Amino acid sequence: MIAADKPAFSKILIGLAAIKPGGKLTPEALEMWWLALENWTLAEFRSAASHLAKTVEFMPSPFHFEQLRKAGRLTAPEAWERARAACGSAIQCGQVTHNGSCGDELIDRAVRGIGGYGAIAMCDRDKLPFLERRFAEHYEQLQDTEEVRQALPQIAISPAVRRIGRGTA
Repeated sequence: MIAADKPAFSKILIGLAAIKPGGKLTPEALEMWWLALENWTLAEFRSAASHLAKTVEFMPSPFHFEQLRKAGRLTAPEAWERARAACGSAIQCGQVTHNGSCGDELIDRAVRGIGGYGAIAMCDRDKLPFLERRFAEHYEQLQDTEEVRQALPQIAISPAVRRIGRGTA
C-alpha cells in the first residue's frame, strides 16, 4: 500500500473492530497493523478483511491476514507432484540426471536436498513415500526460510549466506 491508502486502510480496520469482539484499536495498534501489512495492496487487504469478517469469530490479527496469503503457496504434495512430473519428462527423454529442473527454483532446491531428480527417478516405488516425506520436510523449511529472507533481508540473511549466494565461501 502507499501512504495515500492509509485512511482507507484505517477505515476498514476500524469497521472490522466495530463488528468483532475483542477489536480494540489504539493509534499505536493501527500503526502496527500498517507496518505489518504495508506490502499488501489495498484491494488485497479489503478482500482479505471481507473474508475474515465472515469467517472468524473474533477480531483477526495481521497473522490471520498472512495465513490467507500463505494459502496461495504450493503445498508440499503439490510441489512433489511437479517434481515427479519433471522426473518423468527426464526419463522419457532418456536424460535421468541429478541436475534436472522443473522450472521452480524452490522445488529444484528441495529436490537437490534429497539427492536430485535422478534419485527420484531411480527410487523403488515402495520407497517413494519415504523420499516424498524427506522432500516435504526440505520444501516446507525452504518455503519458511525464503519467506523470512524476502521480508527481512537485512537481518535474516547472514554474511555467510550472502557470500555463498555470490559464489564465494
